[in-house]
Amino acid sequence: MSERADFSPAHRQVWSGLATRAPGAQVGVLGIPFDNATSYRRGSAFAPASIRGLTPHVAPLTEGGQRLSDVRIRDYGDVPPELNWERYFATVEARAAQVLRHPFALFLGGDHAVTIPLVRAFSRSVRGPFGVIHFDAHLDLADEFEGHRWSHACTERRVLELPNIAPRHLACVGVRSWMSDEAEFVAEHPEIGVYSARDIHRRGAVPVAEGITAQLRGVGAVYVTCDIDGLDPACAPGTGVPEAGGPTTRDLLELLGCIFARLPVRAMDIVEVSPPLDPTGITVAAAVKVIYEVLGWVQGRQH
Repeated sequence: MSERADFSPAHRQVWSGLATRAPGAQVGVLGIPFDNATSYRRGSAFAPASIRGLTPHVAPLTEGGQRLSDVRIRDYGDVPPELNWERYFATVEARAAQVLRHPFALFLGGDHAVTIPLVRAFSRSVRGPFGVIHFDAHLDLADEFEGHRWSHACTERRVLELPNIAPRHLACVGVRSWMSDEAEFVAEHPEIGVYSARDIHRRGAVPVAEGITAQLRGVGAVYVTCDIDGLDPACAPGTGVPEAGGPTTRDLLELLGCIFARLPVRAMDIVEVSPPLDPTGITVAAAVKVIYEVLGWVQGRQH
């Protein structure tokens, strides 16, 4: 008797069949399952596996029907967590440097502290000044939080210590939660772009994105860090520090679409997705939706 035929669609694989071992892939992916810097609810260490686990159930097309036929993904797996925090971040930085050799790098956190070694690697991979777009309900500009300078509340403060980024090339988007020392720091550095959740609601996502692109015009490369808590908890309940009153997933897609069309975005991370805090799975679904639209924009840039 012949073996049973396999009627599974070709895309029923991780990354919808777009994965390859070829070194010339357009997109490199690395997971950083680390949530030791979380100050409230943990669980984001499970995000890389959950994001990859959803991709076999997603067709390799964008929401506009664009087939992802000319983009391939080289997935480098995860950086296994270890107890020595300093050594772990050094390993993340070294592994990220390998992924950044691809035309576009995608990193899957983990809590937002992982952006510290990731942007450090990014700063060494680019020539000249670069910009950072920080989509988040929080500014993450604390110099120290709960006794630690590598907290997920200190991400952008550590980024601004790098030699080739200036405060005027940092844009914080979706903000609706402040700490007093962050307010003082922004008052001292008014050139930092702060685009609140209210700005997005009142002005619209595209006009806000146009303001961001004007602010970062002239930089040679841009890193986008996307904290899923930048979305309203109605769209992304599975995150460690949810903040009500945020933009929708639709707003984020419109915002990023404009940014990718107008700025040289070379790398992006998605962080703070905590699958255990969202049994519905809509938070992971939001992250995957963003990723697949990004793949479409990356493919479009090739043409």
